[in-house]
Amino acid sequence: MSLMRRRTHDRRLEWWFASQTLAFGLFLTHPAASMDSTAFIQLLLWMPENWWGGAFTLTGGLHITALWINGRRWWTPYIRSTTTIANLVAYFFFLVGFWLLDRHTTAVATYGALCVAACICLYGAAKDAVHARDGIQKGGRSAECH
Repeated sequence: MSLMRRRTHDRRLEWWFASQTLAFGLFLTHPAASMDSTAFIQLLLWMPENWWGGAFTLTGGLHITALWINGRRWWTPYIRSTTTIANLVAYFFFLVGFWLLDRHTTAVATYGALCVAACICLYGAAKDAVHARDGIQKGGRSAECH
C-alpha cells in the first residue's frame, strides 16, 4: 500500500473531520450572514459569525496540513491533537448554544455527533503522539507515526 494511500486510509474519519471543519469555517466566513436566524442568538452573543468562521477555517486548515505532513515530522500528532481539541471545544459551544435555546432542535444531535467524531479523532492523534514521544525518547526520530 502506498504511503499516501495509507496516510489517508488509516485516518479516513480524521480527514473527513478536518475537511468538514475547514469547509464549515469557509462557509461561515463568506458571506458571513448564515447565522442570521434566532437559532444562533446564543452563539452570536459569545462571538461574531466571522470569528466563528475564522476559528473553524484556521483549525480545519491546520488539521489538514498536519494530516498531510503526518509521519514525516515528529510533531504532527501534537498539532493534530491540538486542532482536534480546539474543534471539539468549538463544536461543543455550538451544541451548548443550541441546547440552551432549544434542546429539541436537530442541531443538538448534529453538533453532538461532531463532538463524538472529534473525540474519536483525538484518540487516534493522542495515540500517535505517544508513539512519536516514545520514538524520540529512545534516541531516534519517529519516522512513521502509527
